[in-house]
Amino acid sequence: MDTQRKIQDKNDFKKMIKTYLKQGRNKLLNEFTGTREAMGRIATEKIKDFIKVMDVGLDEAEREYLRELIVSGMYQSFCYGYSIGKIEGKSENRILI
Repeated sequence: MDTQRKIQDKNDFKKMIKTYLKQGRNKLLNEFTGTREAMGRIATEKIKDFIKVMDVGLDEAEREYLRELIVSGMYQSFCYGYSIGKIEGKSENRILI
């Protein structure tokens, strides 16, 4: 019985996190344009820092690829933070990952 409850709780958590991840992504893409722009600017600054520290030159395509990689990671972090915050608010419990 206890094992069945744990499986059910895990499935409920997975469903909730997927739902809130989608909500976070939709909000980021549709409502939080300033946040998206800030992430892009931060990524551009990080690339400049990378070029200085590594003392390498990157062509335009490489810089754009690296920028997109950084931005996608920031988007993902935002969405997970959003969904965990929603779950914590709903359950009134802290979630540790």
